[in-house]
Amino acid sequence: MRTNADITIYNKYFDKASRLDKYQRTVLKGVFFDNKKAVNTIKSGMENADEAMIVIPFSVDSNKTYKNPIEFQKLIDKSNYFTLQEGDRVVKGDIDFEITGKLSELDKNYDAYTITSVDTKDFGSLRMRHWEVGAK
Repeated sequence: MRTNADITIYNKYFDKASRLDKYQRTVLKGVFFDNKKAVNTIKSGMENADEAMIVIPFSVDSNKTYKNPIEFQKLIDKSNYFTLQEGDRVVKGDIDFEITGKLSELDKNYDAYTITSVDTKDFGSLRMRHWEVGAK
């Protein structure tokens, strides 16, 4: 699989202690990131098209381990894990920015996308297995 980028994912979770939504940052190195330029017309059927398609190999370079969204939300200590779920945020590049306040600070400083779909492609050889992530 050819890769062309690193990405930073911000996994959203509810912190019971503070009773607030929080975001955990994870950098994934060695993904394929493709910006799409969809024509937003009813005639073309593209009004809800994703703006980015990201292919993440199962063997992605990260200091964290993948958990599916249900398992991730159940974890008390999420610091060693990441997930891919609709509503999470993603930025192209290795971004050293923590969301500590409002999510709008991320959007103000970076070209951030919201994950809209995650498809697991767990067939074929180990080198071919990956996630296909759509984002707007």
